[in-house]
Amino acid sequence: MKTINLQLLFMCFAFFFTSNIIAQEMNKTITRANGKIDLIGLSDREGLKHEAFEEWFTYNYSNYEPNASLLKKIKGKAKGVSIDIFMGTWCGDSKREVPRFYKMLDEIGFSEKNIRLINLDKTQDAYKQSPNHEERGKLIHRVPTFIVYQKGKEIGRIVEFPVNSLEMDFAQILSGLPSDPNYKVVHQMDEYFKENGIPKEDKVILEFARKVYKSTPNDKALNTYGYVLMRRGDLEKAIAAFRVNAMLFSRNANVYDSLGEAYAENKEYEKALKMYEKVLTLKPNDENATKQIEMLESKVLKGR
Repeated sequence: MKTINLQLLFMCFAFFFTSNIIAQEMNKTITRANGKIDLIGLSDREGLKHEAFEEWFTYNYSNYEPNASLLKKIKGKAKGVSIDIFMGTWCGDSKREVPRFYKMLDEIGFSEKNIRLINLDKTQDAYKQSPNHEERGKLIHRVPTFIVYQKGKEIGRIVEFPVNSLEMDFAQILSGLPSDPNYKVVHQMDEYFKENGIPKEDKVILEFARKVYKSTPNDKALNTYGYVLMRRGDLEKAIAAFRVNAMLFSRNANVYDSLGEAYAENKEYEKALKMYEKVLTLKPNDENATKQIEMLESKVLKGR
């Protein structure tokens, strides 16, 4: 009996201690090497009132006029809905869209209790990540990302900027008719991973590239997604995403630079070397590629 009481006491203490840590971490700010301040982790609107963010938040909030007729349609359908907002106070798109989104929600009387605001990092080791990893499993690759839930299930999202307008996109989500979010190819790649695993053969990569080329107007979507995967340790997935990108944009030096970096990170030095050599065929004076080739050549020689 005493053992049980001690266990209960320990559990209560652990819960109290953990709860205090979480409370202390709310609206946490960090100061970058350049002196700029950013929010990090779980936040709320109070955090955006910090002097480092108040000017752009107030300006973009005050100067946005949501569509009144669409707001009437939204208001009656937003009951029982909750929203996750993933953003970065370092991100220009977040600075523009998040205040506007709050303005829209205020106009329909949406409760802030149903909003969870998560600020992500931008450093190399924690790229698009929160300290407590609230982004994990959410396919967050661009910020801001607004995820709308009903009864705990995602019913739609707005990625980086609206397809139509914030009000129109939100109305369509609440009506069960969401538009495809921006960067559709990332969702297609994620679905492929879930259904088929990681593609490795060239012919499989090519087959997937052929399926998604119409939804991939430039190399940015898969490039960013690849780095998100790489920074969280999913190197094989990152390499697959970069390989698809290289097939889609074979005349773009940057796709080979990214793939070379991923191969090097995965200790596949000979493959990395070939990618940086491709960079130089497209950009002969690329300083980074030249530097990486010198380092990789020594690693390849040591491994032989």
